[in-house]
Amino acid sequence: MEREPQPPEPKEIPKELHSFYEDRPFRCCTRCGESLAHFEEGYQISKQFKDGEVIMEFALCAPCLQSMMDEMSEESKQTLHEFHEENAKEETNLNECCFCDVSREDCKGNEFSLLAACAGEDLYDGALVCGECTEKMQDLMSEETRKLWDRFREENFPGIPSDFEPVPLGSSPSPLSV
Repeated sequence: MEREPQPPEPKEIPKELHSFYEDRPFRCCTRCGESLAHFEEGYQISKQFKDGEVIMEFALCAPCLQSMMDEMSEESKQTLHEFHEENAKEETNLNECCFCDVSREDCKGNEFSLLAACAGEDLYDGALVCGECTEKMQDLMSEETRKLWDRFREENFPGIPSDFEPVPLGSSPSPLSV
């Protein structure tokens, strides 16, 4: 009889995954504004860095994350799923790209994203995505999905350049199911 995979042991959310702008752990969903503590199913943190600076950061509760993923075009869902299946590593961490062999220190232009699956004050999974892998995923997205990201960015980050693209949703770590 095959054993069910056990969920990872939770760890404390490291300071580098706290909100840089608020200088504390994320407390509210960026999209709906609800307290992240209210979502037993968890939330995802996403932080983009360039040249050692935080360019954009957000936390999405599981319902908002799922809603945004549902809004993506079927074409984008399929191509991003294929990219993930072909490239994702089984073990992820915050120091090496989860799709290629690039370490954080070797990321071109010191550009990378950190993603984390969390619940309450616990980290269940974390991953780094280098800038080059982010660009590859952006190139796979349909125009419809790009417009979804444009709308999300405009509504939540008015100071972010219009050509800046975050890591596509659902890229990694694994979907939340804490």
